[in-house]
Amino acid sequence: MAIQSSDRYEKKSGGGCLSIFGLPFLAAGLAVMIFGSTGKLKDDSGDAMPPIFAILFGGVFATVGGALVFGRSGVILDKRAKRATKWWGLLVPMKSTVTPMESFTQVKITKEIRRSDKSTYTVYPVRIALEDGRFNISEARTYQKAREEAEELAKFLELPLSDASEGGEARVREAGELDQSLRDQARAKGETVAAPPIPEGCQVRHELGAGRLQLEVPAPEIPKSALLLMGLFCLIPLGFFGFIASKMLEGGAPLVFKVFIGFFVLAAMLPLILGPGRMFLLSKSPERITVTPDSLEMSLVSPFWTKTVSIPAEEIEELELSGAARAGNEGQNIDQAPKVARAAVMMMGGGATIMARSDKQTLHFGRGLTRAEAEWMHALIKLVLTS
Repeated sequence: MAIQSSDRYEKKSGGGCLSIFGLPFLAAGLAVMIFGSTGKLKDDSGDAMPPIFAILFGGVFATVGGALVFGRSGVILDKRAKRATKWWGLLVPMKSTVTPMESFTQVKITKEIRRSDKSTYTVYPVRIALEDGRFNISEARTYQKAREEAEELAKFLELPLSDASEGGEARVREAGELDQSLRDQARAKGETVAAPPIPEGCQVRHELGAGRLQLEVPAPEIPKSALLLMGLFCLIPLGFFGFIASKMLEGGAPLVFKVFIGFFVLAAMLPLILGPGRMFLLSKSPERITVTPDSLEMSLVSPFWTKTVSIPAEEIEELELSGAARAGNEGQNIDQAPKVARAAVMMMGGGATIMARSDKQTLHFGRGLTRAEAEWMHALIKLVLTS
């Protein structure tokens, strides 16, 4: 929760769902401490639990639960006092650190992959860059939430916003541009966009007329030999799981055991089936993009369904070349890569070369385009959106 006035920005964390989650730990810890210290808790042999053990054991649960229920933290940015304060405490601030705001240079969004023994997840940290360090604000699990908070901070502090969430070179926007649509930005800068020439060998079908642009990016060409080879590689583990399952079900196994083995085999086989299946659907699914002065619409057309997403033109604030198309050497390497390698990158969720972004959503499209095709398509879309 963030509270903002013209001179003060305050963000508090803690409570809510964390308090509900911590209540059982707190209650269990207190119960063990209270009943254990009075000799009412007994072990398996009927002897009373030693009070010191009950207090120590229950104290661990009570401490964890109490921290979740009563723990609070926050950030206060005070423009009048020119200081930023971070605090921690139980319901009220108990410890704090102060940083002078004169050292703030820009607000930053990054993307980080966090790994542990049991999980891997993505966070989008929002930080304020200092002349000699950084001031952490939050770590959102979704980009859109991080963007909303970062824009709010950048406007409050009147600092540039640097966004490196897509990798590569960060995109920097001035505080005054954060709520401007792509069209408003172009008009403010006096920028004009000319229709670029069609690149040699371009495979993107297009039609431009009466302020309407229609593009169709063909599905990536995946050699049949690659699909066949992937299928053969999948047959080996499928045969192994099938053989193991047949051996385990021999000798009149109970029905419950058969059902369990069936679910286990299915869970093991599913990734092996989905991989080739996804690559096959990818090879049959072109992208269709429709652009007008009012909206940008992208449809992924598969043999079984069509998924369409659109963004109103007045909400589009960024239209960028992303990934390999923005980095010259990377783009050249991908352009020259074998078709199988390019298809594998796209199957894993990569390969999109154009990004349209608003405060509410982000669209990636243009899978498998060469750098020249991506630059041409980007310019055409920008021409229509800024007209």
